[in-house]
Amino acid sequence: MALPPDGRRVKARTLCIGLSVLSALVLASCSPGLGRDSQTTARILFIGNSYTFFNSGIDHELEGLAPSVFATSLAKAGYSLEDHWNDDETMAMIQDGPWDYVVLQEQSQRPVLDPVAFLFFARALDGAIRDSGAQTILLMTWERPDSASGGVTSMGLAIAYDQVGEDLGVKVAPVGLAFARSGMERPDLVLYSADGHPTIHGTYLAACVLYGLIFGETPLGNSYTGSSITANDATHLQEVASETLGY
Repeated sequence: MALPPDGRRVKARTLCIGLSVLSALVLASCSPGLGRDSQTTARILFIGNSYTFFNSGIDHELEGLAPSVFATSLAKAGYSLEDHWNDDETMAMIQDGPWDYVVLQEQSQRPVLDPVAFLFFARALDGAIRDSGAQTILLMTWERPDSASGGVTSMGLAIAYDQVGEDLGVKVAPVGLAFARSGMERPDLVLYSADGHPTIHGTYLAACVLYGLIFGETPLGNSYTGSSITANDATHLQEVASETLGY
């Protein structure tokens, strides 16, 4: 879909009928917690790709950390924010909500290799998210070992995400910086594979960072330790998330 010449906020398209909406509703209904009542503290939609949906998803781990939250995702392998902007299912799901937060995860290399497109489509989606009444959060991804030589490093990604966050006036979840911190403190704890896809420890750490950012409190001491994660490792990851956020 073409955007206005100034590239500023773009209103979401009206997609309230047809199979795309039905598909989005079916996807949402498959996520646990859709029927939660007024005690739900926040409704959160994750938009991304396999970095988001690996290991049952960051949304699943966030619900473990905050059981009163309803979180779900629309994440498709290899997708960029541009792909999501041009996907009727994504646009319908943003509109249909209601969401408190929509978390955007860009394709893992694009923020560094094509920062103009990153900003352009982050701005477009942020406009649709704001129009729906929700707030945007950018999920900073982490260094890819297979492309670090091309500048897709922790620092390169942090600079790119922080710049777009500043330009749009939205929060950035510094997950990539938390990964880097953990790597320095516990190099034995593997957070991602050679192509960057997260291990269960990486997904849990990402959820801890999101928890701290959204709720404004440290995840340290949370009783939820994730799937197949030892108590010691969970404590380390909670500490890393807390330190990265400045708690």
